Amino acid sequence: MNRNYINILLIVCSVAAAAAVLLVFEAIIRLSGSVKPISNSRGLFVFNAFGPSKGNAKNIEAISFGEKVYTDKYGFRIPKDYTDKHLDNAVLLLGDSITFGVGVKEQDTFAGLLRSKLPNTIVYNSGVVGYNSYDYENVIAQFLPSHPEIIPKLKRVYLIYCLNDLNSDSAALIDRELNTKARKTTIFDSARHVGTLAGLNEFLRENSLLYVYLKGLLTDPQLRFYRAEALYYNADNDKIFNKNIQPILNIDAALKSYHIPFTVIIAPYEVQLRKADALLEPQKKLSAFFSSHNIDFIDPVPEFLAKGIPSKEFYLFADPMHFSEKGHRVIFDVLMRRF
Repeated sequence: MNRNYINILLIVCSVAAAAAVLLVFEAIIRLSGSVKPISNSRGLFVFNAFGPSKGNAKNIEAISFGEKVYTDKYGFRIPKDYTDKHLDNAVLLLGDSITFGVGVKEQDTFAGLLRSKLPNTIVYNSGVVGYNSYDYENVIAQFLPSHPEIIPKLKRVYLIYCLNDLNSDSAALIDRELNTKARKTTIFDSARHVGTLAGLNEFLRENSLLYVYLKGLLTDPQLRFYRAEALYYNADNDKIFNKNIQPILNIDAALKSYHIPFTVIIAPYEVQLRKADALLEPQKKLSAFFSSHNIDFIDPVPEFLAKGIPSKEFYLFADPMHFSEKGHRVIFDVLMRRF
């Protein structure tokens, strides 16, 4: 037999064996359910949901980070088979993917826990993946005037503030989904658009849980994400901070005009819970700012630390900011302190 032919055959068999091993490990990771795909259904987002802000499609069933999600007539996340309740009490949750509750079943999110604890209260979960401070302001500016009947019912508005709310980069996720949902329908369609290292990274993040798992084990994405966002809270960036925090002042003023109590919950990143009183400069700056403007807020870091468990248990696998069921439980307890 030709020696070159044998070498080619050996290479093909080796590649096939390696691919088979990778597929086996991919299947094991998927079956374990411990790692969540970092992706959303193409049809989950729509343009101009609240003024210029994009948002969730209305009355839709979709997939977000591996979990089925459902929305109501406003585009707010709800449990499956949820029916409108004609009640006199309500709370409105503002936020991004943390509030939306990616990767967690609805009943285990802090919104779902509120529904269970407060059966006589409507819980409006307006969280949208990729939102920032300007989007929260647009929700208040558009939703409440459009539904004046809801205003007397609102007992409180909570904003679950993420440290990346000063940064518009996360909104690129929505843009990518909206701009490609018509032409990317399968994994093979998506693969055609992988032309750079960044594109390959995004492709693997969305389609390979083994890749997400190995990247989480071999690198520290939680610390990398925190360092990127912490820059916005440095004194050198006060101009950016003051500009991009302004929408929260506008929200507070608008809610005061409606006589609706407003509370901000400062959601910590995972690395901030690894060690007591470490990497908390953003919280200190935000606390000083909210105090100086008489905005009610809660920094829940002490509640997390008091649990005495590893910080990673409060978050999805290798995730810098999205809470697991345990993390949602802590935020729920914090929310109830103000209700």
